[in-house]
Amino acid sequence: MNVPLLARIGIIGVGTAGSAAARKLLAAAPPELALTVYDKVPEQCEPFRGIATLAASAHEALHESDLVLLALPGQREIDRTLERFSDGRISADIRDKLIWNLRALPSDAAAGLRRAVEAAGAAYVAEPDDPAMAMLQLRQRFDAAAAQAVLRAMRAA
Repeated sequence: MNVPLLARIGIIGVGTAGSAAARKLLAAAPPELALTVYDKVPEQCEPFRGIATLAASAHEALHESDLVLLALPGQREIDRTLERFSDGRISADIRDKLIWNLRALPSDAAAGLRRAVEAAGAAYVAEPDDPAMAMLQLRQRFDAAAAQAVLRAMRAA
């Protein structure tokens, strides 16, 4: 297994859940964590200036991250972020990324999103997914310390 030396994590949506996840990640993560945050309201990202990269767009946050945490209010915002339109396919380049949705969706919407993410070449984790499966996905992308830190932070967010 070839894991990167740098844990590149992006958080899209820095409201209550996203900022809590960012704080927990920064507190628990190893020094090789590279955190990128984005919110459509730029002021939401300001508390993380100097300790995280403030992305200018959701596209930039997606591009700069191996793990993308979606802390968005609903399906519409998720679809816009992933460039998922009426055909159901995701246009954003998310190949080889892990997309982790922090917000609960209705089961049919979550299943459709999972299928679309996987069809786009990425992996998908949602709450409340199986923690063992989440750890397996994390270990495929990060070393053991970074994977544990991410899982702890997500449980606390």
